[in-house]
Amino acid sequence: MNHSKIQVSIVTNNFSDAVKEEMWAIYQNYYHYTRDSFMARVAGNNYYSFYTLNGKIIGFTGLRISRAVIDSRKHLFIYFGQTVIDKAHRGKSLIPVTGARLYLMFWREILSSRTFFWADALTYKAYLVFAKSLEEFYPTYQQKNPENIQKVIDYIGQEHYGKDYNFGLGTVSKDQVLVNDPCASIPLKYRKDPDIRFYVQANPGHTRGQGLITLAPLSGTNFMKLARRLMMKAVKASLPVFFRAERKGTRLAGN
Repeated sequence: MNHSKIQVSIVTNNFSDAVKEEMWAIYQNYYHYTRDSFMARVAGNNYYSFYTLNGKIIGFTGLRISRAVIDSRKHLFIYFGQTVIDKAHRGKSLIPVTGARLYLMFWREILSSRTFFWADALTYKAYLVFAKSLEEFYPTYQQKNPENIQKVIDYIGQEHYGKDYNFGLGTVSKDQVLVNDPCASIPLKYRKDPDIRFYVQANPGHTRGQGLITLAPLSGTNFMKLARRLMMKAVKASLPVFFRAERKGTRLAGN
């Protein structure tokens, strides 16, 4: 039995052309991008989180670190985009692990800035990374965006998407559907979930490829929820296989 563990490493964007080709070989299976447009997007990110198994890339997330002053206060923005994980290796909390490592990398700047993770969520699963991993995130069915949060969302939208950003709505128009993955469609049985239902309402154009700017402050409560989730994953992974199977069966029986 193969007990190899997926490794998560965050690196600056100065890797070789051979690595970029390995990335493209995975990415082209899940997105409607040309190779040239993919490479242009790679150049726009200043960090990458690589997910590797036995030295082979099985996924990655593009990271763009930017800074701004809004209402006389320093802001640090950490963008998550261009994410792809091979279908066989999903559900491993690789993106939350990336988030935790970014906390550790930028903690000094985080202490002196209002800091946000953000993404242009093209699918409900991208939105759920925030909704199911963090305590505080926006937008959410639980409350209307506070004025300061809406101001940050509008700043990000206008700064990065220009005329394609729908001011006040938080959505980003696209010329085409970019995601070529079954996770882009939402099964009816999932639409009872309040987070998924909200995503559909807030981003009605998701079926046409429209994105929803989603963000979360790097607060203490968010860090603690993220840490608890990762600890539970680690404990579960350390359990004997038969015990994990028994627990799963018990959960299903209780639904």
